[in-house]
Amino acid sequence: MRTILLISIFLGSSFIGFAQNQSIMDSVQIVAILNTVDTDSTAHPVKLDWNYVKSYWYDTKAVVTRPFSWKENNITQFALISWVSGASYLLADQKIKNWSQENRTDFTNTASEIVDPLGNGRYLWITSGLVFLHGQVFKNQKSTRVGLLILESQLINGVLGQIIKLSAGRKRPWDGATSQEWAGPQYPPYHSFPSGHAQTAFALATVVAMEFKHIRAVPIVAYSLATLTVLSRINANAHWTSDLIVGAALGHFISKTIVRQHPESGDGYKKKLGWQLLPTGTGFTLAKSF
Repeated sequence: MRTILLISIFLGSSFIGFAQNQSIMDSVQIVAILNTVDTDSTAHPVKLDWNYVKSYWYDTKAVVTRPFSWKENNITQFALISWVSGASYLLADQKIKNWSQENRTDFTNTASEIVDPLGNGRYLWITSGLVFLHGQVFKNQKSTRVGLLILESQLINGVLGQIIKLSAGRKRPWDGATSQEWAGPQYPPYHSFPSGHAQTAFALATVVAMEFKHIRAVPIVAYSLATLTVLSRINANAHWTSDLIVGAALGHFISKTIVRQHPESGDGYKKKLGWQLLPTGTGFTLAKSF
């Protein structure tokens, strides 16, 4: 609900008062009107229709152009991620790889196999489909919304991630390469940077955490499982640590932008306070919105 307070100043009778040599202020009437304007509680419902299909273009555009509208805190976050991933690339990638393989055990292998599906896009297509199907069968709008948001975040993350992978051509640890070997675009391509598993896992975690943030445990569990998925890729000798840092960051921020493109309620919009002086047929209306 949005409430608008209207203070109307009618000056019609003032002209009569002026003609009769009376003070204008003697004839000014001030009327306060309290009015409520209903807004749709689901400003951008997510459902499988043409608008949802079109949103892929608009949401991808929003993701790609987002850096041009970054604020100070966004720049700080980007700088921090760049510094951490850069430091890992220069100083720690090779050491972490060596240590993880020297200390690899049956337990770490089993644990990695358990959480690996959380970063595997093939399983998440099924997951998003099942969640969406639940929403359709049981008329649960939340399930429909979450299923479609997971699907969209995975598709956009997947496409953008593959573009970077094919362009960078970083060799994986299991290729027998050192941590600073890059082949660039070529065929067959190298796919180490950024980590698709990390990007996928954090994309899923971000959607779930944002959609169920009212349940305190959900974000904690979601991001913890995503982190375990990231660690499993180090254990599997599939990625360098810097691959995982960048992949996780991409998955999180891309999905965060997508979810914010589809606010579940009016709370998704910034509320503004302000006064406006509007001309009317008989005078002026001073309006305040809040």
